[in-house]
Amino acid sequence: MSTMQVTVKVKMRYLVSVRDKTGKSEEDVSFTAGSTLGDAAEWLRATHGLSVPSPHVMAILNGKGWGQFPEKTGTPLKEGDVISLFPPISGG
Repeated sequence: MSTMQVTVKVKMRYLVSVRDKTGKSEEDVSFTAGSTLGDAAEWLRATHGLSVPSPHVMAILNGKGWGQFPEKTGTPLKEGDVISLFPPISGG
């Protein structure tokens, strides 16, 4: 009997200078069921050399900053989630 790995597919969106670093505007990434934002952050570091969240890269999940979730980077990923990464917005 074969065991099937259950995964969740998450869309990664890269905006502005983050897009320049990754060389793409978006990609679909499959994570093992039960994975968290912390796992997504580790994947981004290993794959694209991005450290998130950080002062240099803002990260949002479905329109909310990672820090707005009670579980922070322990927040579980769900099928269809969208993670967007972009440089911090500064104003004057």
